[in-house]
Amino acid sequence: MFLESQRTKLEARGLAVTTGDGQLLAAAGEAIQAHEPQGATGRKTTNIATWSLRLGRVEVILASHGGRLSHDLGSGVRRILAGDAAAG
Repeated sequence: MFLESQRTKLEARGLAVTTGDGQLLAAAGEAIQAHEPQGATGRKTTNIATWSLRLGRVEVILASHGGRLSHDLGSGVRRILAGDAAAG
């Protein structure tokens, strides 16, 4: 729900949270496919904004299809993931 509310606020087509090695943690809206294999015939997404966060030893990447990110988004993701780590 948090990502969807931020996606609406930022007027982004999609938001994604991944690890630095590409594992999808969460997403809202349209899928973000910024990188496709060479020779792929699918549609390639443009107008992507990315932001890297470090949470302990884990690198987290925020991506927005729409080219906008916000401090609120970064802070919220950091808070949620820090809570998950403390609970686990």
